Amino acid sequence: MPQSIENVLNIHRPAELTNPLVVDSPHSGEIYPADFHPCVPASRYKCAEDRYVHELFEKAAETGGVYLEALFPRIYIDPNRRADNIDPATIKGWIRAAKPDFRSDLGKGLIWTEAPPTSGPLYDRELSAAEIENRIDAYYTPYYDALTGLMEQAYARFGVAYHLDCHSMQAVSTVMHETGAGEKRPDITLSDRDGTTCDRDYIYTAWEILTSLGYEVKINDPYKGAELVIHTGRPAQNWHSIQIEVSRGLYMSEVTLEKYPNFITLQQDLGTFLNRLSEFTKQKIQQPA
Repeated sequence: MPQSIENVLNIHRPAELTNPLVVDSPHSGEIYPADFHPCVPASRYKCAEDRYVHELFEKAAETGGVYLEALFPRIYIDPNRRADNIDPATIKGWIRAAKPDFRSDLGKGLIWTEAPPTSGPLYDRELSAAEIENRIDAYYTPYYDALTGLMEQAYARFGVAYHLDCHSMQAVSTVMHETGAGEKRPDITLSDRDGTTCDRDYIYTAWEILTSLGYEVKINDPYKGAELVIHTGRPAQNWHSIQIEVSRGLYMSEVTLEKYPNFITLQQDLGTFLNRLSEFTKQKIQQPA
């Protein structure tokens, strides 16, 4: 059974596991490892955090499911990227597989090299292959092992597993987004890689719950879901995964990084959402094979 790891991840379990919902917050970690030496102030690099998301969804374990949160920051190593999503030109001595794409081109691949929100070098030195290998082995891999283990546990117990991957997004896109700056985001985005990571009922139930609570919700716009839902979304074997992005403009200042007064209201609404979603997952419980 997956266990919490100090400074890496926490697993919050209910007193009794009663539903197959696995909730995770991979980007809200705030424990910066000692070997993280950026050349920009904290006010810059902390903009990469999905700040407070672990609090917004903290009621997850109270629904009878499990809740996994990363404690390390995504800007150090991003668990929502492939392990080979690296530009080898940015890593001294890198000889492992590397498949750079638009994310690494923007400086926010597996290892961030650009500082948010306006871009510019995050480091004033070359990172070494040994540094990156340590980040993969000590942080990235244990997170994937924990998430996979929790999905396996849910499936073994209930014959089905549901994953909710929790994030926040900037209220308006910046130059570090692939579509460029100035695009206003909805209140909430739900993503399933264009219908490939879950059954239709799951994502549309989530959409219906959130819209009934008064939020503007879009599906696969502006995000379609990234590596964590790709990894866990296996509808053919009864593993279903969706990504949820909540606009930071709903609950915090993106300048001061402080909570707005209505943070509690949003947190309560998301608690209601989790309760209703867990009830949906209970209805889907099957006799394990």
